[in-house]
Amino acid sequence: MSGTWEPAQKIEITRETLDQYVKLARDLDLDELASGFPESELGSGSKLMKLQASSWGAAESLDDSELEVLIRFFTKAEMELSDWNAGKTSPVIYLAKILKSRGSFDPELKRWVKANTDNRFLPNGAVAL
Repeated sequence: MSGTWEPAQKIEITRETLDQYVKLARDLDLDELASGFPESELGSGSKLMKLQASSWGAAESLDDSELEVLIRFFTKAEMELSDWNAGKTSPVIYLAKILKSRGSFDPELKRWVKANTDNRFLPNGAVAL
């Protein structure tokens, strides 16, 4: 029936979801992301960009290299893909916090993120007052 309100489906980020994005990110040329990204993933993936930190718990099980791949992917996706803007809810912030908690957030990765985004919140998030 048209015109009937349907509640938004809850998005759950599982290890399987993260593994799919790691594989996708490794297979794509991040410098040509807009032209190589599968259209079937555009809508569903953009919803990940607006999720809160609590949604990203499954990322704790990723190894450091997988986290770095996702940080690079989500940084470029926000810049290159329509409707993937995230601001202070960017998954890059949450993923970087995991690496920082492990003592594995490389200064070179921080420089790369800053050089590849115009999101003022990356990679550290909003400043707490």
